[in-house]
Amino acid sequence: MRSRLLPALVAGLVAIIINTLALKAADLVPLATAKGGLLRLLASWFASLLGWLGIVSAWSQVGLPDIASPIFQTGFHLAVGMLMALFYAYLVEPLLPMRDVFKGASYALAVWLLNAFAVLPATGEGIAGIAHLTPAGIA
Repeated sequence: MRSRLLPALVAGLVAIIINTLALKAADLVPLATAKGGLLRLLASWFASLLGWLGIVSAWSQVGLPDIASPIFQTGFHLAVGMLMALFYAYLVEPLLPMRDVFKGASYALAVWLLNAFAVLPATGEGIAGIAHLTPAGIA
């Protein structure tokens, strides 16, 4: 059996780069999108713990980028995208009995629903970001 690692990394990299470029293009239109929701949620959950452990001060003493910087946010976005690709390749895809295109579409829909009904409401954006986004931004 061939390894899933390389195909997952390649597909994940292509997908997350396209997603990142689409978000950057939306900024040019301008079209408001709910980018950064997961980072905001995780920061709200773990900021005090990371501060208490000294990770925040060590991070800044080393000169690493601040969480609000575009470089950190883009890096976080790319890292999460790659982790999502690996999660799909190793845990989701083998369990789904349907054709490949339907597996991928089902996973994409599940990720969108998780973001729309869990992440964004938890950050105060409302379901699917309705509190601050237009229908085009939600789509």
